[in-house]
Amino acid sequence: MITTKTLGVLSAILLAVAAAGAQNRSGARPAATGTTDAMMVANERALYDAAVKGDKAAFQSLVLPEGAWATNRGFVPLRLLVNGLDGFRGITKWEIVSPHVTWLDEGSAIVLYTRTGTGTFEGQPLSPTALASTVWAKRGGKWLAAHHQETDMTK
Repeated sequence: MITTKTLGVLSAILLAVAAAGAQNRSGARPAATGTTDAMMVANERALYDAAVKGDKAAFQSLVLPEGAWATNRGFVPLRLLVNGLDGFRGITKWEIVSPHVTWLDEGSAIVLYTRTGTGTFEGQPLSPTALASTVWAKRGGKWLAAHHQETDMTK
């Protein structure tokens, strides 16, 4: 019988394998636009920083309102999550480890990484390690997060 925990571990393994495999291929980097992997990772850091600081204006400037943040309770529309950023304020330390950008085309990319951290999220202990990914889409000349998810790693 497959349990929820087993599915979570399998999902994490598949994401890690996909990320490792993606590192061995060159993506469709948008050379003509001048966007680099480093710029995409900087966007990711800015998004997480805005969430942890509860900076609504910065957060809204980095997301598609119709996008979603996947949580263990379901999908939260980004236009609504902006009013729930206080849940992130318990995160005392976070880091993006081993980021990798997979380019889908010149106007979309996925940033994959391991998120480490300490503190609480919505009053619950934060998983010290999670696999994370954010889908970014270029809209009106600006890169915006369309979907974010994290999978807690278990011991």
